[in-house]
Parts: sequence; structure tokens; C-alpha cells
Amino acid sequence: MDEATRLLILAAASFAAAFLSACFSVGGGYVLFGATTWILPLPSAIALQSVLSFGSLLSRTQAFWAEIDWPIVRTFTAGSLLGVGGGMWLFSRAPESLLAICLAVLLWALAWAPPLRAGGMQRGAFFGVGIAHAVVGTLFGLGAILQPALLRTPLARTAIVGTFATCIILLEVLRTGGYAMNGFAYADYWPHIAVGTLTGLAGTYAGKRFSPGIGEDAFRLIMKLFVTALGARFFYRGVTA
Repeated sequence: MDEATRLLILAAASFAAAFLSACFSVGGGYVLFGATTWILPLPSAIALQSVLSFGSLLSRTQAFWAEIDWPIVRTFTAGSLLGVGGGMWLFSRAPESLLAICLAVLLWALAWAPPLRAGGMQRGAFFGVGIAHAVVGTLFGLGAILQPALLRTPLARTAIVGTFATCIILLEVLRTGGYAMNGFAYADYWPHIAVGTLTGLAGTYAGKRFSPGIGEDAFRLIMKLFVTALGARFFYRGVTA
């Protein structure tokens, strides 16, 4: 696959991912991750996840700035400092085949595991959430801990959106620094980063102005099937490596 084709695929996936996130709040990250792991080696795709979503996250942070819960952001970020270190240690030592198999299991769990039961969650608990989310996100490129934890707080929906985006931006800065210190050359991928950022911003702008004609339940089922198939692809890659 030549470089121009890779960039076209990335542009389409980044636009679609941001569009879906703006319309439904979920699903976009899986679409983008599926595309990057198709056109790039798995370790490179994981490292690039930390920068390709900056544009979309920044727009959400700016939109809900006044409602961000800063104590949660500070506590989560403090935990993330430890979590990124642990995740980078594992990432630099895990064989790609094992990484692919573990990623498949994670994706299947994200798709089909039952949701957490509702309940209160104290701000202090987000130190542990930060550690866990940072380890998983650094190792696999996809975190799965913060959003369910925020949903268990009494925060309003808009406060959850703003707080989540701010936490993840700060985590992505830490992850990007960790991958760079581990030898990943982001400069070699500047066309991918530029294309992903610009099309992501365009997708967010379009998605905010679109009224989806598909129901929430139907969309979530489609995303579950997509994530399941994505996990199967990683599992096959791992066991046949």
C-alpha cells in the first residue's frame, strides 16, 4: 500500500471517527484505531493514537470549559503519571503477537461485558482510575476505565464530557512523551498527524450539525459487531504471527 493510499484511508477514518463521536459520543475511537492498525504496524498505530485525537478533544474541552471538574482532572492526572510509566515498561517488552492477542481480548470485553452498576464514586478514587486507565491506554492505545468511572459520579452530562476530554488530553501528552522517549519518531509521521487532525476537526464540525437517522440502540449494536470483528482480526494476527 503506497503512502497516498494510507493518507486517504486515514483521512476518511479520522473524519468518520470524529463525526460519530460528535453524533453519538461513542464509537469514533474504534473506527480510527481500526484504520490505523490496518495501514500501519501495531506498535506505530498505538503510539499515534495519542496524537490523532488531539483536535477533537481540544474542541470538547473548549466547549465545556466552565463545567470541568478540576479536582478530578488533577487527581486522575497524578495517577496517570504512574500509569504511563508502568504501561511504557510493558509496551517496550511485550512481543507484538502477544500484544495483538491481549488487545483482541480487551476489545471483546469492551463490546460485550455488562455495564457497571450505578453508584457513587468519590473524587479521591480517580487516582487509582488514572493509574489503571493510563496502563491500559499506553499498552493498547485504547483506555476503558475513565468513562465508566465518570458515569458513576453525580456530574451532569456536559460536565462529564468536558472533564473526560481534559483528562484524556493531559494523559495523551504524557503518553506521547513516553513513546518519544522510548524511541518512537513522531516526526516521521507528520503527514499522518496533520491529515488526522484536520479531518478530525472537520468531522467534529459536521457531526455536531447532523441529525442521525439511526436509533441509539441500533448504533450501539452495530458498533459492538464492528469491535468484535476488529478483535477477531487482532486475535488472528497474534496467533498466526
